[in-house]
Amino acid sequence: MSKRSVSLTHRRQRSVLTDMLPFEVPPTFSNRGFFAFLRDHRVEIEDGRLRWKDGGAALDCTMSLLFGLPKTAVLATEQATEWGGAITRRSVSIAECRMSTIPFNFRVAHKLDGRTLSVVHPRNQVEVANFYAHYNALIIHYASLSSFSIRHPVSVSRFAYFKDKIHEQKLENIPAGVEEEENEYEQLGSYFVYREYRNIHRFFESYKYHRCEKKYNAMAQVDVSKCFDSIYTHSLPWAVLGKGQTKFHLDQSTRTFAGRFDSVMQRLNQSETNGIVIGPEFSRIFAEIILQSIDVELERCLRDNAKLVHKIDYEIFRYVDDYFVFFNDPSTELRVIEELQVVLKSKKLSINSAKVKSYPKPIITEITIAKERISTLLNSEIDPSVDEEITESDPVEVVRRFKCALNSNRLIIRYKMIIKESGVEYGDLLNYTFAIIETKIDKIVKMYSSSDKSEPDRRRSVYALVSLLEFAFFAYSASPKVNHTIRMCRMISMSVVFIIGRSFSHELRHLLFKFVHDNVVQMLDKNKMNAHREVESLYLLIALSQIGREYWLPEQAIAKHFLIEIDQASGDYRRSEFLNHFSITVLLSYMKSKLRYNKLRAFIEAQALSKLEYVKAHCPNDAEALMLMLDLIVCPYVSSTTKISAGAIFGFNAIELAAIQGANDHWFTAWGDKFDLAKELDAKRSREVY
Repeated sequence: MSKRSVSLTHRRQRSVLTDMLPFEVPPTFSNRGFFAFLRDHRVEIEDGRLRWKDGGAALDCTMSLLFGLPKTAVLATEQATEWGGAITRRSVSIAECRMSTIPFNFRVAHKLDGRTLSVVHPRNQVEVANFYAHYNALIIHYASLSSFSIRHPVSVSRFAYFKDKIHEQKLENIPAGVEEEENEYEQLGSYFVYREYRNIHRFFESYKYHRCEKKYNAMAQVDVSKCFDSIYTHSLPWAVLGKGQTKFHLDQSTRTFAGRFDSVMQRLNQSETNGIVIGPEFSRIFAEIILQSIDVELERCLRDNAKLVHKIDYEIFRYVDDYFVFFNDPSTELRVIEELQVVLKSKKLSINSAKVKSYPKPIITEITIAKERISTLLNSEIDPSVDEEITESDPVEVVRRFKCALNSNRLIIRYKMIIKESGVEYGDLLNYTFAIIETKIDKIVKMYSSSDKSEPDRRRSVYALVSLLEFAFFAYSASPKVNHTIRMCRMISMSVVFIIGRSFSHELRHLLFKFVHDNVVQMLDKNKMNAHREVESLYLLIALSQIGREYWLPEQAIAKHFLIEIDQASGDYRRSEFLNHFSITVLLSYMKSKLRYNKLRAFIEAQALSKLEYVKAHCPNDAEALMLMLDLIVCPYVSSTTKISAGAIFGFNAIELAAIQGANDHWFTAWGDKFDLAKELDAKRSREVY
């Protein structure tokens, strides 16, 4: 499928769509509604002031909520020219805004103890967007100093490129040339263009890698220990200005690019200087600038102290916080690691000694070996096609039959053998494996579409999809992390959209839908809800909502999975800890207004209010509380009483609440018709960078 490009506007707010949220947030959650509000009301930070297009007292009320303005804040009215026309704007000094905020932290499965990711407060997202717009040239400059880095920003994106597979399937029977209203693809990709490898596996397959293998005898792989958790925010000014200059001229340094980036990163993380938020792209850029300075210093130290010259005695490639060191003499490897440790320590970072690996010639990792074998296996075992045959009754007539012989049991056994013999983990290969399976599902759809679409063709295509998903569920069960869950849900969505969009019998639909239902329920039962498994469960629940009322989960089964207990005496629901924003909104999205879920929905609404009441003192400055309140008051499934109570916790009367409700039709959660799972899952393709 050829790629299409869409020209991107350079609004100050565009990075709110691309660089502010972790990849792992549920598909119901995005910044699209928030971005629309910023765009429509021309909200931006400029010259030390927060500005927006005049929209009366109602809009002023909403802006005061979003940016933490005190009731005593003095709002100015000013005239401006935009696109040749005069507009009236409101503004306030940014000093009046409460910019030191509490991010919404959530955990996902990662190694043994999980990983904490963050959604930063909406007002800080606007501040970061303003920083991007003002300093993008300096970001590109300071992220382009290293000879080692193979993933860093090189320019501001002008186009988004995408392969809209789900969209193509949906439009297969619709005449070409139909334009989708408001079909914005600006959320795809990132604000910057990156060089030069989208993921590390591209590097392993590149000419540069093979050239180094010819030139050097061995390679060492080294990574920075807990890089993002360990970064000291002041080390960015150290990296750009020098540690001595920063310490002795602290006041002046705070007014520089580096000092301001440092301050922005502190404000969005409760003024913390130890560690930076994990998940958003802007955090990777912050870390990249620091690591670039480390690279430059390391190259200088090796040249001056060890008389080792880059690209002659050794060659280093760094992908984010992973270093790949090519060398000939073992003493060179030791000296590089020693010098790297010293340079990292000066920035309060260190090497993860337990993960240092050396590879002699042939320089090939276990993962690369396994990937090659998996590619051969899947391409040989899964080969959908259309055979043309002449009918016995009419030699002129040609029948086009869909074929895809696929034995899932044999596939699973051979896949397990590859994992075992290669000495790798399932999780190391699932993204690669699932990428191949997605292309195979796409090919099944295409081959079926070019067949005669007879009843046997329909049956064989459904059997092929079920067998392929059976293999996918088996592989997924070994490593149900968020990125793998997203791909699993995308494969389910592709299969479901294919079945729904064609005139398949109820029997064939039920065959696929029942299979999906049973396997998702099995995964939910196996991976009980806990702090590390919450987001994965939400994805699976949303995927399950695609297949219709016949497969709705019983209320008590949902409650049990989300650790909601039933009080034996009263029969009421209870939970020892609060559900987070994602669980509350996804559960409301799943249950909608269905009568069968009335009791559980009432409990979820009460949970949301209790959660807001618990953090009442910090409500406007707490990212999770603010986003939850904004989502609740426009949710079509939440009672008016709950909406009024949520507004009251934030100190709003009925008139003020109505003003905020009227300011935007949706904020962070896409309710009802505004949510399209297939489109949201497909949109995540371009953000899979690791």
